Amino acid sequence: MRKFGKLIYGVVTMALTLCLSGCNFGLQTNYIYKDGEKYTAGDRQITEKIETIDIDYLSGDVTLTGTDSDVVTVKETSAKDLDEKRKVHTWVDGTTLYVRYCASAKGLDLNNLNKKLEIQIPSDCQLENLKVDVSSGDFTGKGFEANGVNVYASSGDVEVSCGAKDIEIKTSSGDITLTQHGESDSIKVHASSGHVTAKVEDAKKVDSYVSSGKLLIQGHFIKELESKVSSGEGEYRFAVTPEKSNINHSSGKVTIFLPGNADLTGEFKSSSGKVLYDLAFSKSDHKYVCGSGANDMNVYVSSGNIEIKEINE
Repeated sequence: MRKFGKLIYGVVTMALTLCLSGCNFGLQTNYIYKDGEKYTAGDRQITEKIETIDIDYLSGDVTLTGTDSDVVTVKETSAKDLDEKRKVHTWVDGTTLYVRYCASAKGLDLNNLNKKLEIQIPSDCQLENLKVDVSSGDFTGKGFEANGVNVYASSGDVEVSCGAKDIEIKTSSGDITLTQHGESDSIKVHASSGHVTAKVEDAKKVDSYVSSGKLLIQGHFIKELESKVSSGEGEYRFAVTPEKSNINHSSGKVTIFLPGNADLTGEFKSSSGKVLYDLAFSKSDHKYVCGSGANDMNVYVSSGNIEIKEINE
């Protein structure tokens, strides 16, 4: 597998022109990336076998969908008629499809383009890697399989429904909704400011972090869980008790749903709140034991209650 071509692009610069009659805002962008001369502008269909997709899109929603088609389709819409430089640019290098917002150029005026990008891939295509970077806009990905999925949205929501060995999704300001299918080795969902919902079928390890927002983890089978929330409520639903879980909330109620016959040794602490439970725990200080006590769960809340409930699903 060839390594991703390293994307090199300039810092987006804002030019503010003030005049006596008011303010006029102009956005000019230096957007430079490697091998820019090899890219094709505009919509296209790709018949080559694609194993890796690398998307960098400055502004606008991006959708990637698995379909019954046997070709990869790239289609873009905009509020304006676009010249060649301002259209989406793509390049197929071996089995890697690179997708860029516009031409590799300096000083482009990208005001009010309101672009949206839609990519369709064959649903039976097993991707090696999917890498997505959306600066301002939502990303939606569904109906595909991959070994690795890496999605980052600076300002926008991310919704992904897929099967992959390794999944990593991060947002600076936006919600994350993940539906994972099949078996995964590692899942990471990190949101600086936004809600996170993760529905997990089978994962060896799940790592979740929310700076400010609500968190919902719903797992059929999660072997190991690490979760941290700085400010926000958390709800955790486990059909099978994780072997090891660490849950830390600075501020907000934590509700955990477990099987009634869970084998668990829990350490539940709340600095300012109560620990409430439905399960048949034996208790000693902060230690709670249910069944054989084979699985370990540590829960700490600075301010808020901890509630352990029996799952009904």
